[in-house]
Order: sequence, then C-alpha cells, then structure tokens
Amino acid sequence: MSRPFGVALLLGGVDKTGAHLFHCDPSGTFIEYKAKAIGAGSEGAQTTLEEEWNSSMTLVEAERLAISVLKQVMEEKITSVNVEVSIVPTTTAQYILRTETEIDALLQDVGTNTPAHAQA
Repeated sequence: MSRPFGVALLLGGVDKTGAHLFHCDPSGTFIEYKAKAIGAGSEGAQTTLEEEWNSSMTLVEAERLAISVLKQVMEEKITSVNVEVSIVPTTTAQYILRTETEIDALLQDVGTNTPAHAQA
C-alpha cells in the first residue's frame, strides 16, 4: 500500500503581539516556533537553528542565518535562481519577496558563492 500524499507548511506573519511562525504537518497539527526547518535536510538545519538563533537577532542577521543553514543542507550550490527569500518586518507587517539582486547581495555577504547572473 502506498503512502498518502501530505504537505507540511511553514506559515509566518505579524500581528499586534509580534512575529509568529507556525509549522503545520500533514496531519493538520500546527505548532508555533521561533525558528523551524522542514523538508530534506531539516534535522541538520533545525540543529543549527537551535544553536545559532536568538531572540535579539536583527532581521538582517536572521536572513544571513537562513542562507547559511540552506548552504549547509542543500545538495545544489545555492544561488539566487534556486532559492527565494521573503520577509515580514514587524515594523510594517508587509510581505516582501527579495529580488534576485538582493539575494545575490545576501549570498555574497554570507560568502556562499558568486551571483547567479555572473556564473557561466
């Protein structure tokens, strides 16, 4: 018998009490986290998040940590073409999808590789 299809989701947002991140597993159970990894490589990613994340991090530091964790667990070389980054700042509560140029700058800042558009 085959396994039924299932989806796990990370849902994030901001309300009057601050930022929230929820993990919803295939059974429909949801739990709130401060930092969470799901999918392939999630065990190693979660360990790094538990060791490195702290509540006093700035948004920029959190983005750097996320890119660093992805670099550790992704099988492919991380580029602005195969990764998307989005944020919801608590100051505006507005969803922002980072552009490829912004992701390239973040990748260079973290030192993960050269910009995707500069690769042959």
